[in-house]
Amino acid sequence: MASSVNYKAILLFGYPGCGKGTQGEVLAGMPNLLHLAMGDIFRALDKKSDIGTEFLSYSTKGLLVPDELTVRVWKQHVEKLTADGTLQPDYHVLLLDGIPRTPSQVEHLRALVEVLRVIHLGIDDQVVLVNRLKGRALKSDRPDDADERVIRKRIEVYEAETMPVLDALDRDLITNINADQPPLAVLRDIAEALVPVVPTKI
Repeated sequence: MASSVNYKAILLFGYPGCGKGTQGEVLAGMPNLLHLAMGDIFRALDKKSDIGTEFLSYSTKGLLVPDELTVRVWKQHVEKLTADGTLQPDYHVLLLDGIPRTPSQVEHLRALVEVLRVIHLGIDDQVVLVNRLKGRALKSDRPDDADERVIRKRIEVYEAETMPVLDALDRDLITNINADQPPLAVLRDIAEALVPVVPTKI
């Protein structure tokens, strides 16, 4: 992917289980919004491949995948979508979910991505997060969500390694949303934040 390509993006940010994926999928129903969840990209990897095995060695322990591997997989995925016409950089705004997850990833993506808005979905009660993730594990093939010890490790890692991402971004771009409310109410609040910044192309 040429470094001259510049992708416009909305960052969906928040604890594991805060609803980033749910909201991203709904918002992707808009014509020029394209949801890219890094977790889904990783889980789509061939688990028997070298890169798939490397991913599992981190995710099953609740650890973040190293920055170099994360950015490399993301760039390859976006390059493929651009090549086959699924992603049109002059038309689509990316809804990025799960990337960037460290300040280093912010720097890696700075030359490729123009951030229009950061949607920070907040939930103060960790019990709510744990229960959400356990419920998700029952509904889908998500072994990394089934073990409470792994879940709590993911929360710890998020607080230590991912929360600092907010400090690496322009504060004026960040909108804080209460994610501990009904999904439609969360969607309403997100839409109010995005209307001023998302192009109206259809």
